[in-house]
Amino acid sequence: MKLPDGYVDALSDELAPYGLEFAAVSEDSDGLEITFRADAGAFAAQYPDFGVAESYGSTWPPAELTLSLRFDVGGNPVQFVFETVDLLTQTASIDLSLRDRLNTVDDPADHAVAVGEAFALAVSADEPDQSYFD
Repeated sequence: MKLPDGYVDALSDELAPYGLEFAAVSEDSDGLEITFRADAGAFAAQYPDFGVAESYGSTWPPAELTLSLRFDVGGNPVQFVFETVDLLTQTASIDLSLRDRLNTVDDPADHAVAVGEAFALAVSADEPDQSYFD
């Protein structure tokens, strides 16, 4: 899979406000992974309600926090995980329009914006709408 021109830069711009920095692009037989990293202490201080420190318990702090954006060989988003939150799954229960934008990279610039919006939802203190699960 070839990444669209400027896509990683656009993602970097959208994720930088959250302390995430581009780390790597890796490819294997199942697809491609784009990885971003954040300083654990700085992130926990900026977003205490996210509960990342608590999720690690006695092993806190880790060397870094990781956001993994995984795509299949066809370029379709498969899994976007930041620590304990799958952004694709969480977004499906909160914002259907955003979910649809995250599930295609037809417009790479908009997709990067959608990833930033999904991350913003993940770190907000709001709980997902539980009616989605009914």
